[in-house]
Amino acid sequence: MTATRRHGSKKTDLHKSERRTARLFIALPVTGFMIFTLFTLVAVFVFSMMDYNVFREEYIFLGFQNFVDLFSSKIYSVAFFRAIGNTVFMLLGVPIGIAVGLALAALLQAKAIRRSNKLFQVLFYLPSVTSVVAINLVFRYLFNPEYGLINGILGATVPWYSNGWLIKIAIIIKNTWSGMGGTMILCLAGMLAIPASYYEAADIDGASAARKFFKITLPLITPTMFYMLITGVIGGLQSYADAQVFAAGAPGAQTIVYFIWQYGINTGKQGLASAASLILAAFIMLITFVQFKISDKWVYED
Repeated sequence: MTATRRHGSKKTDLHKSERRTARLFIALPVTGFMIFTLFTLVAVFVFSMMDYNVFREEYIFLGFQNFVDLFSSKIYSVAFFRAIGNTVFMLLGVPIGIAVGLALAALLQAKAIRRSNKLFQVLFYLPSVTSVVAINLVFRYLFNPEYGLINGILGATVPWYSNGWLIKIAIIIKNTWSGMGGTMILCLAGMLAIPASYYEAADIDGASAARKFFKITLPLITPTMFYMLITGVIGGLQSYADAQVFAAGAPGAQTIVYFIWQYGINTGKQGLASAASLILAAFIMLITFVQFKISDKWVYED
């Protein structure tokens, strides 16, 4: 009886020690979430209800007036709606980038270059690990209307920065180039996970390469494409460097995050910027929710 009690006591002590260790590991991310996410979100909501200016240290309660000003005030609504339009338009670069990465992955899977595909993978992936600021600065010179390489190739003086539509197209081209390596690697990973028996059965049936791609490869990598679409849209909605570094604040490239920076940091309208950031957060959640709801119609599931 005594030995049994001692054994039970040791087991209880071990369980208590394991629970303490588990709580410690759980406490770290929970504490980080409470401080850096939940507390920040509550603070942003409180600031959005105020005319808050950190430089003057003023806190004037306005209620929902900041939200109303974003959509109805002549001073702010024009810039805010322009930022929304620019951000949404430049999201076109997300599916374009996925399509280019998918094409590159399919090309690297071709038998003709399969032996040297590792080299091409490294070369195509290099832009994905390059500094975003560096890429924006390089492309800013490439698209320079006076001495840029793009205009030199075209043999024309295209006003990339002064035209609101052209600068968005330039940003889409830049983002497609810089992101194609990452999408290519993910698409390759998805393709390599497809069982070879599917292609062997298709070969027996005499299916062409195009038919195998559209009937086997493409449907089976839709989960990977869905992941890239979700993360790409979220990243695109939070775009800032394109407007600040590449476009140098040109109106045609100003995004929602640039609007938040401009009014929250540059002009001291922290309350207005907080309201805009909450609207952006709600928009991101809505878009993500819609994407998950419609994913059942095109994403393959086992």
